Amino acid sequence: MKPSINAANVATSTVIVSGTLMIRDIPKRAGGSFKVGKLSTHIGQFEVKDPELDQYDAGTYSGNFCIDKIYPAHYIAGGKIVIEMRAVLSCFVLAGFDTETGEVETLDVDPAETDVDEGKAATADPAPADEAPATDNMQVMSVEEEQAFRLEQMDKDTFGDLYPLGVEVKLDPTVGRTKLRAQCDRLKLMGYKFQAARQTWVHAA
Repeated sequence: MKPSINAANVATSTVIVSGTLMIRDIPKRAGGSFKVGKLSTHIGQFEVKDPELDQYDAGTYSGNFCIDKIYPAHYIAGGKIVIEMRAVLSCFVLAGFDTETGEVETLDVDPAETDVDEGKAATADPAPADEAPATDNMQVMSVEEEQAFRLEQMDKDTFGDLYPLGVEVKLDPTVGRTKLRAQCDRLKLMGYKFQAARQTWVHAA
């Protein structure tokens, strides 16, 4: 059963908050596992369901998180209805990691998630797995390099053709309210100040 979303209660303005993301490993009925997260911030706790989490080790991560959307969802598991608040993250910059996840409540698994994952596994082409390049010579980024890389990717997605940014930035108000607000929030964090008379953002010296 897919999550039920009440469009009237969906928040879509991007906000950047600090907090912790606890990632847990959940076994699938057909074997293997997938990961889910619980984001704890000063504005509340939210479930995070994103395939990108599968790349991370289980544990608790601290850092800054870009929340694009918050919405209520429910599913049926074990003969009962589970209701939760979910958050959609567009990016996050991690500052710390703890392998311990602590004592947490038993997690009910949304059947729709395991069914989708199993369906993908059943129809996947085995050829790409055989062609995967060896990783012996791959360079591993440091924590600082990974943070810088994530920030750069976030800025590219946020500003599009305006990136890389100059000393002065003039935004296009026709991109939509949500994207424009995200651009303004990011410019403030980067040290830009809005010059109302010129309708231009200028980086503080």
